[in-house]
Amino acid sequence: MKRLKKLLALLLCLAVMLALPCGAWAAAPTPFGVSVRIEGGGSRTVRAFEDLYPGNLYLSLNDLSKLLSGTAAQFRFEYNASGQYFSVTRGREAVASEEDGAIGPRLAPAELELAPYNLYVDGTMRRYYTYRSGNRDMYMNLTDLQLMLDLTAERPDRVNVVLDPLRPFEPDLKQLEEEGFFDATNAVVLGDADTGEILFYRDGRRSFPIASVSKLMSWLLISEAAARGEIGMNDSVRITEEAERISDGPDGTYALRFKAGSYAPLRELVEVMLLASSNEAAVTLAAHTAGSSDAFVERMNARAKELGLSTARFYTPNGLPSYSSSAVSAKRQNSMSAMDLFALCSYLLANERDILSITSRQLGSMKTLNYSTYNTNPMVFNVPGVTGLKTGSTNRAGYCLTVSMPVTRGGETHDVVLVLLGAETATLRNQAAEILLRWARDYYAGHDFRPAA
Repeated sequence: MKRLKKLLALLLCLAVMLALPCGAWAAAPTPFGVSVRIEGGGSRTVRAFEDLYPGNLYLSLNDLSKLLSGTAAQFRFEYNASGQYFSVTRGREAVASEEDGAIGPRLAPAELELAPYNLYVDGTMRRYYTYRSGNRDMYMNLTDLQLMLDLTAERPDRVNVVLDPLRPFEPDLKQLEEEGFFDATNAVVLGDADTGEILFYRDGRRSFPIASVSKLMSWLLISEAAARGEIGMNDSVRITEEAERISDGPDGTYALRFKAGSYAPLRELVEVMLLASSNEAAVTLAAHTAGSSDAFVERMNARAKELGLSTARFYTPNGLPSYSSSAVSAKRQNSMSAMDLFALCSYLLANERDILSITSRQLGSMKTLNYSTYNTNPMVFNVPGVTGLKTGSTNRAGYCLTVSMPVTRGGETHDVVLVLLGAETATLRNQAAEILLRWARDYYAGHDFRPAA
């Protein structure tokens, strides 16, 4: 009788699921046709879908390549089977493919993971979050398309898009603010690290969780300890039990396992901490520098106070949450305001520029650790000249980013710093960061460097 009841309950659940609209339970959206028109030219139906919410539009690169062929924005879109990557080559005509013509069937759920799939633009790797349709096609967000191809798009309604290949992508920050583009973030500060001039500001004085951006302070303490001779960059560092526990858990670095009692060069641990955001490396370096993670955290808070970072509060060397030991445990996270982070980044650029030799790299290879990694900072890939600095994310912190980018005006070079905290998604964080960095570069192309007001 119990088995019969379980079977009936299962059948009832299946019946309810089948009765629901597909969007209520199925992960796979259905592509639909969007009419994409070239300003002053032709049009074509392009496969597209809206991710989660109306307006969040993703378009087929394969279809766009056909549409733009013969225009100023033409590009060839291909898949390299031997290298297992997609490529976009601007200035070349599209190639015919079996994907031409029809709107495709429902995309399989397995093909819809949002990830920075390998994409090369004119031979240079880019790190945009896209949806991949097997080895046949890639769907890219409309904002990222404008950034990648440097053209302007307009969307008069849900099923129409107008592209202008002759008009470079130059977003209006005031208009974006009015439309609520930055509402999906906690705080944004963009400014000149050398003069202190602030170009863009959003809630920069309030403290927010900063996740792995905390590792910038960890780097500062490690570098200063090395300068005092307390540790050496060529030290062989013992992996701690705390690092092994993290390595075996959900916050461990992918494909990199730390074994307590083994040893690794300090230089490689620093690189994997900054490039791959290794939480294990951070606690290992903390123990090597100060004797324990707790002692290191005390130094982090003391150093922040010395630097005048009044909103800074650290609980861990790596930015992971920390639980208090009370019966009703509090979940605590490292936090700081965007303005204080701007000040910290400015201090690093003025006094600890060796960090840029690591954070400016797209790829890292740690021979002793037998590990290779991409830099977690997508701006190093997508914006020419970016030199750092650090990303971070937890459920509470959202997606955070600090970026440094040198800008030259009249033979004088200054570092522009962007701090962005609490973006709802990695895609939104990356889009906002690239837009702001491009705007800053354009701004200083026509304005002299000025001191802070």
